[in-house]
Amino acid sequence: VHGDRVPPLGGETLFDAAAGVDLPAERRRAGYVFQDARLFPHLSVRANLLYGAGGDPSALDDLAARFDIAHLLDRWPRSLSGGEARRVAIGRALLAKPRFLLLDEPLSSLDRARREEVMRVIERLRDEAALPILMVTHDHAEAERLGQRIIEL
Repeated sequence: VHGDRVPPLGGETLFDAAAGVDLPAERRRAGYVFQDARLFPHLSVRANLLYGAGGDPSALDDLAARFDIAHLLDRWPRSLSGGEARRVAIGRALLAKPRFLLLDEPLSSLDRARREEVMRVIERLRDEAALPILMVTHDHAEAERLGQRIIEL
């Protein structure tokens, strides 16, 4: 990535200053998971996921089963553990059918058990979904385990 150009993604240029290309953010189809889950507190887990899916429930059951969150669908975000909330946030981002996923410190502030839960979800995404993932982390061991290419800044 250079300041004046972003490499094409799936054959489509998202940004190239020299060519005058700047695809609006809402059309780039980036799935973004913040450092904290940022679930909508006034929506149930199911409604948070459906928000990501644009209201289309067709993929909800499969995703909930794969991420082991089916039993959480009728709960409120404030009642979730950190690992549960992160899995829901990643699921919400995926239900939006992104072309790539940006994960900002997805394992920070999680205890060891919750960290392992979320790491397994990220590994599954990396291995099964064929979805490009850019993950920011300060933990070199996490980067080694989850990354295929590591760029240190």
